[in-house]
Amino acid sequence: MPRFLLAVTLLLLFVLEGTLVQVFLPDKWGLSLMTVPRFALVGTILVSMFLGRREGLYYGLALGFLQDVLYGQVIGLYMMTMMVASYFAGLIVLLFQRGFGMVFVTCSLILFAHEWLLYSLHLLFTTAPVDVQWMLNRQILPTVALNVLFALVIYTPIKSLCESVQSKRDLPLE
Repeated sequence: MPRFLLAVTLLLLFVLEGTLVQVFLPDKWGLSLMTVPRFALVGTILVSMFLGRREGLYYGLALGFLQDVLYGQVIGLYMMTMMVASYFAGLIVLLFQRGFGMVFVTCSLILFAHEWLLYSLHLLFTTAPVDVQWMLNRQILPTVALNVLFALVIYTPIKSLCESVQSKRDLPLE
């Protein structure tokens, strides 16, 4: 049951990023910043940090494929980038302790790398490139800031869900 609840929570974050949150973004209020909520990615990064890189890889694969099918122009782009981001988040945790500060530094770096990888792949396959300085200042950094703030909000609930999944996993079979 805890694993089902975790999957439903990540799916709810995916739905939330595409529907309700779009009303509150800065570009809808006339500001020149563009922020992209990546709440499902933040959730998969946190799951990957608490449950392991393989678990994060699977959630990144599923939610990235869903992102590609519903919102993307190229099938496989978000699937690949979310898988890579989740996998590397779980890999970094193997090297360091899972402290509060380390989780947020890692989450910030992984989110920045994800946005940069997306920009690089779009730049590779498009004919009208966008200036790097503009993209960095107007979209990548505000997007990372928004998603790190969201990670602060969901850190404790995701951690408790992952701990319940971990405790259920560690139970011996009878």
